[in-house]
Amino acid sequence: MKGQEENVYQVTQKILSKLKAQEEMASGKAALAALRHSLGKPLGNSPAVCRILLENMPETFLSKNGIETKEERAIYAALQLYAIQKQGRRGKEASDTVKNIGEALRKLRADASREAMDRRFVSVLSAASFADFLYQLRQLVKLAKAKKALPVDFAALAEDLYWYQIGAREKVCLRWAEAYYRIEKKKEDK
Repeated sequence: MKGQEENVYQVTQKILSKLKAQEEMASGKAALAALRHSLGKPLGNSPAVCRILLENMPETFLSKNGIETKEERAIYAALQLYAIQKQGRRGKEASDTVKNIGEALRKLRADASREAMDRRFVSVLSAASFADFLYQLRQLVKLAKAKKALPVDFAALAEDLYWYQIGAREKVCLRWAEAYYRIEKKKEDK
């Protein structure tokens, strides 16, 4: 299983690198637009996205029966969230990317809309299904994006989405909650 975990991260990182290299070109903008347009749709209903994803996936990740694999679904969702994050943003990304989305959201939590952010975060963690989890996560990313760039490692997010689907839901949610609600030490306490 560790091999699959590393591969989900590595494959997502490879695709993200290609998207970042093309982001100022028409093809890169079209790819991000296609990913945003595919929100809420199965991969099979998003032919414009298939090439972006599938030409970079190892054979072991690909469906044998026409039903998305957990790897495909995790990488696809993370790339969609990345495309939401990049919409309307040019240039360099946040340089202080963090290991999970809970920590990234905590950085945005300190301002006046803290209650709205907390409500959305709880909605994500209490989702009843993976589809609902992704829907709530998309809403939270959109809310966070309105504030500023979300400094999340989208390849690590894909890995978390994979583990969520294979039975580690509680572990993923707990790690995110710990990072989100963690109390920051004041500078004089350090």
